[in-house]
Amino acid sequence: MCTGMEILMAAGTAMSVMGQIQQGQQQKEMYNAQAQQTLNDAAYRADAAKAQAEKIRRAGKAQVGEANASLAASGVKLGEGTPLEVQKSITQNSEEDALSAILSGKRTTAAAQQEAQLLGKAGDNAVTNSYYGAASTVLSAGGTYARGGWKKGA
Repeated sequence: MCTGMEILMAAGTAMSVMGQIQQGQQQKEMYNAQAQQTLNDAAYRADAAKAQAEKIRRAGKAQVGEANASLAASGVKLGEGTPLEVQKSITQNSEEDALSAILSGKRTTAAAQQEAQLLGKAGDNAVTNSYYGAASTVLSAGGTYARGGWKKGA
């Protein structure tokens, strides 16, 4: 038959075990939320990089138009020679800048995905560690009870 002290010890152990497991679950939820926020931020940055690339391309086209207008106003024939080289140079430079912006967005996204994966793993580890902690608490309480019981029987 259980004494009041044994019941209190069992209840205390159960509460400790439940608390450890719940703490692990809460940590996992926190890590999962951080992972999702990281992915969301990366998606926003990727979208911003694409928008920046489009702005760069539009600015390049506008710059080509301005150069052509200036050259045409001065009587230079467009589409050949120096005017064509100017157009190619402006277009190439703006496209390189646009692609650089897109590449930066992709790198940010890849880094965020890796970080999110690590956060997910940290959440899984928190749950696993909480189970180990709970098991350790149960074993420790069992050992304490067994030692107390052996002392009574001696």
